Amino acid sequence: MGEFNGKIVAEFTPPKTWELEKGLSFKTDDLTDAEISTLKQIGANIAESGRISCKKGMKTDLASVPRIVWNIIAPWDIARAAVIHDHLYASLRSFYNTSFGEIGPKTKSVHKETWSKGRAIADKVLLLGMDASEPSIPAWKKYPAYWSVRMFGWGPASKEK
Repeated sequence: MGEFNGKIVAEFTPPKTWELEKGLSFKTDDLTDAEISTLKQIGANIAESGRISCKKGMKTDLASVPRIVWNIIAPWDIARAAVIHDHLYASLRSFYNTSFGEIGPKTKSVHKETWSKGRAIADKVLLLGMDASEPSIPAWKKYPAYWSVRMFGWGPASKEK
């Protein structure tokens, strides 16, 4: 599973983001060395131990849950896992937007494969974070959140916000 270093300490910055006033990290033993290496390649702040860290000052929207769905899954239900996931997706966006410029087709396919693997790992980390959350998140909330990012996360993981 995994463990967070504490609660979110953030200030609301209108219209819909929060800025971390204290760093947040998530440590998991459920990532392989290859997965950690891939996250490093995309620029994520991850240690060899599997600790993913978000720095003070990072901006997040907690979870991009449409307002109409808040009665079922509210952003604060999965907030800590979502902040870590936001950091990983920001790394993916940066990697995508700097790696797919004027490069040859062979290099482009390598970068695309790294980006695709990184996105799958980022989504896995979201699920691991929800599994480690206290209070626990019921399966009927965490699996729809996970499958939503698996199905629709390619856009937010590639396009600048």
